[in-house]
Amino acid sequence: MNRLYEYRGYMLDVSVESVCYGRSGRSMLAYRRYEAVVQFAAHDASTLDLAGPTLRLVEAGGLPFASEVDALMGGYSAAQRVIDERLRHAQCRLPLRS
Repeated sequence: MNRLYEYRGYMLDVSVESVCYGRSGRSMLAYRRYEAVVQFAAHDASTLDLAGPTLRLVEAGGLPFASEVDALMGGYSAAQRVIDERLRHAQCRLPLRS
């Protein structure tokens, strides 16, 4: 599952990967969980650059993602928080206008 979102001048590419846990050959013990993978891209030249490594999330609130939808929304929410924090931090560094 893959979705593109726009948020505050950024394009967010959120994808979901499934991961199986358990012992091989013992399907009764194996269970599937999901990871969210987020990549950031600036929507235009005036947007603060967030270039960096891909954000990979394996859990939210201490629990693994149990469905693709949970992972997708968890990745989107985490990306929003990263952008908000970076923008807040960038505003603190701007010189004061006189």
